[in-house]
Amino acid sequence: MQSRLGKPKTRPTLQQARIKAEKYCAYQERSQLEVKNKLLELGLTIAETNDILVELVRDNFINEERFAVAFAKGKLKVKKWGNRKITIALKNKGITKSLIQKVLKDLDPNLYIGELRYSIHKKDKTIKETDPWKRSGKLKQYLMGKGFEPELVFREVDAFMKEN
Repeated sequence: MQSRLGKPKTRPTLQQARIKAEKYCAYQERSQLEVKNKLLELGLTIAETNDILVELVRDNFINEERFAVAFAKGKLKVKKWGNRKITIALKNKGITKSLIQKVLKDLDPNLYIGELRYSIHKKDKTIKETDPWKRSGKLKQYLMGKGFEPELVFREVDAFMKEN
C-alpha cells in the first residue's frame, strides 16, 4: 500500500484502527458498511474488521436505525429527495429493507409534502417553457427524478398549475 505521495503506508494496529473508526463514527452517523469499508481501506483483514465492528456497535458508535433516520431526514430536508431516492441510497449503504420501510413510515408527512411543494415552487421559477402542458411535464419529470412518488407528484403539480 502506498499513500498519494508514493510513501509506503503503514498498517495501523488494531487499537489505532479502532480509534480511527471511533473518530470516523463520532464525526457523523455512519452505516456498518461505510465503517467496514473504511477499516478494510486501512489494511485490516475481514476478521479484524468484523471484530472492531462488533465493538463499535456494542459501544453505540454505530447504530443502523439512528444512521438511517439521520440520513433520511437529512436527504429530505437538505437535498429535497423523495422516498424512492432515499430508499435506493439507504440500500446502497447496506440498510435492511424492513428498517428502510420503518424509517420512511416515521418521516413527518407534513414535512414531506412541504418539501415537495417547496421543490415545485423553486423549480417552476427556473423553467422557461410558457406552454402550461409542457411546463407541467417538466416539473413532474424533475420531481420524479428527485425520488418523489409519481401519484403524489401528479396530484401536487396539477394543484399547483391550477393555482398559477
